[in-house]
Amino acid sequence: MNSRRHTILVALFCILLPSPTETWLAADQNTVTPAQLKLAETDATLTITQDERVVLVYNKQSPPVPDGIDPTYRRSGFLHPVGTPCGKVVTATFPFDHPHQHGVFSAWVRTKWHGRDIDFWNLAGGTGRVVHKRVVSKFSDEDATGFEVDLLHRAVQQPVADVLRERWKVTARPTDGTWHCFDLETTQTALTEEPLIVSEFHYGGIALRGPVRWLQMKDNDVQGVDETLEPSGFLNDHGSERRTGNHEHAKWVSLTGTIDSASVSITVLCHSDNFRAPQAARLHPTKPYFCFAPCVDGEFVIDKDHPFHGRYRFLITDAAPDAVWLNQQWIRWCQPGL
Repeated sequence: MNSRRHTILVALFCILLPSPTETWLAADQNTVTPAQLKLAETDATLTITQDERVVLVYNKQSPPVPDGIDPTYRRSGFLHPVGTPCGKVVTATFPFDHPHQHGVFSAWVRTKWHGRDIDFWNLAGGTGRVVHKRVVSKFSDEDATGFEVDLLHRAVQQPVADVLRERWKVTARPTDGTWHCFDLETTQTALTEEPLIVSEFHYGGIALRGPVRWLQMKDNDVQGVDETLEPSGFLNDHGSERRTGNHEHAKWVSLTGTIDSASVSITVLCHSDNFRAPQAARLHPTKPYFCFAPCVDGEFVIDKDHPFHGRYRFLITDAAPDAVWLNQQWIRWCQPGL
């Protein structure tokens, strides 16, 4: 199929695309024919598509650093791009305002290990970083397509040491094609006898960075922005938005905005079995990023006897968030017997 014809067909598909809520109300999900999921691997990436549209890309290697960005901000072991059924990209990598934020990523900020203060999040500090280690497994059947990978939380000052092994299990779920769905399960395990102490802090954990075009900036701050800025915001299960929702304990949080004047959203559900669930969520006041941050509620330890484990589900749509539908999705995932 030539590119022009493919573009026209995708545009027609998106015009005719019903909302996830309309699909859910029209028929039980079990009666809907799921779209086909595929997994492809290269030296640099793992990519999951649904009917040839990108659901997510996992970066085994750092993408090229854009001009003007310090090479310090190279990063591997994160998801970007994450796409809607219509092909809109709802994540960013190397954003000029915070180049250490990369799509869907994982890091702690204020930690202590072996008497050393280590920040795995803010790479410019030069104390820590998270890197991809290896692909553990890949799987695909009629119910799910995905992969397992290992990441390392590394103390980069001398002596260099790998402090944690983090295993991600990323599982894309088949849908009817009107929305994308994948799960991220993380297990962080100590690699040494010395525990990692995660201190109380206002952000850190599983994070999501949205497009630069969703920055909330004043006119005199827009210098150097290559993209046209468009509206964006947050919504959680309490009905709270950007400022009132910051640090609320939430079952789910949506990051939503417009791309080329059309609404899209990416929602992260926090499983009820997670540590300190429902977890506090850091919603940034001006930037399109948030994270589920159990460290907001105080210090905790990751050691060989106490790994950190978390499960998060991502729902991506070509529509503004629908709280009724999202609450139903959370219940079906976390309380399937109800």
